[in-house]
Amino acid sequence: MRKLLEHLENIQNPIKVGLVGCGRFGSMAASQIFRTTGMRLSLVCDINTQSAITNLVNAGIPKYLLNDTSIKSQISQKTDTTTIAVTDNFSSLLASDLDVIVESTGNPEVGAYNAYQAIQSEKHLIMVNVEADVLVGPILNKLALSKNVVYSLAFGDQPALIEELYDWALSTGFEVVTAGKGTKYLPEYRKAKPDDAYKRYGYSQNEFKESKLNPKMYNSFLDGTKSAVEMCSVANMTGMIPDVPGMHFPPASINDIPSILIPKSEGGILSKNNVVEVISCLNRDGSEIINSLRWGVFIVITTDSKYLRNCIKEYGVPTDSTGKYAVMWRPYHFVGMETPISVAKAYLYKEATGSPQNQTCEVVARAKKPLSSKELLEGEGGNNVYGALVEQKYAIDNNLLPIGLCDKAKLIMSVNDDHFIRMDEVEINQSNFAADLRNSTTNQNL
Repeated sequence: MRKLLEHLENIQNPIKVGLVGCGRFGSMAASQIFRTTGMRLSLVCDINTQSAITNLVNAGIPKYLLNDTSIKSQISQKTDTTTIAVTDNFSSLLASDLDVIVESTGNPEVGAYNAYQAIQSEKHLIMVNVEADVLVGPILNKLALSKNVVYSLAFGDQPALIEELYDWALSTGFEVVTAGKGTKYLPEYRKAKPDDAYKRYGYSQNEFKESKLNPKMYNSFLDGTKSAVEMCSVANMTGMIPDVPGMHFPPASINDIPSILIPKSEGGILSKNNVVEVISCLNRDGSEIINSLRWGVFIVITTDSKYLRNCIKEYGVPTDSTGKYAVMWRPYHFVGMETPISVAKAYLYKEATGSPQNQTCEVVARAKKPLSSKELLEGEGGNNVYGALVEQKYAIDNNLLPIGLCDKAKLIMSVNDDHFIRMDEVEINQSNFAADLRNSTTNQNL
């Protein structure tokens, strides 16, 4: 890959990249793309261009290279590889000669629309927006295939890193029992509120505000919603499913994983194989687990060969007491900083760093407390619902509301605490692109 990128640099024909959404992830991706040989950050699109410029400068991109085009109705279709245009005009971005677009808005409704339009304009699409991916990713991937472009999850975020481990294991001849990630979780976090998120992350309220961190987003990391979304993305890429609705979220160190996330018949907690799961870096009393995997990802593998099991154990890989199950892991994920890998693979090899094949699972809304009729739901990370991972069949059979469709949805009846909210219990905004895309027979049959 690096030789191909060097060649593009040498012939002055770099990969031209556009970024949509310049928040925390987008800023990381922008900073790294800017520094990658063989590619250029050509366009950045954000509804607030001044905020985007501030974030880009803070990410180490010189301000003199940034060209604010928000005052213009259009920007040139031919991108300039010596400066970076910053615009609030998404149509101009679509009309430009970009090779790859990175969608990093974080809003499922906006992300679904942006990704759909980018693919329709026949540009490779790197989907940072996992919330949009779990809603309409399989539909968008089929559309991309029909347009001969790539739809890809972003390398560096957990879903694509888990997919890489999963792909490695199956391509090597191992069986994958479990795949997942670590996080900071306690059962009481399910009821967590955005206003309290800063405390659980160890910030003061002023530090949280000064860092411009989104309380709802960080609350979704704590209440299990973000983990459910990421595991849903993995499920849709691999065909894996949760062992139980909502997953287990057991406390575990790295060494504990191959003893816990295995079948019950062999001393673990699982009722089946080939499942996604999340482990916590906290014991149930709130104390921190030594040698935890808070920022990392893992897979549990096995093989029917006793010879290979012994080989694995001899190399010091953590296993269960029998040596039948072993864990492979990556201790950290670099979030937006590894996005150039996805950009390069899409352009150079027409290959995704993970793409959803089917809607295997769904992240559905569950009440954090008793909710009254006419109450507006707040969506991911809000005060009144959290997201739980279930199999798609379970969601369909029970007519459950996806978490990505519930922001500002109005309840038409009261619901109890911990109730899975049904589609017939809410009114959804009529102008919802993601909902329309999901319901479109034409797009589902692409």
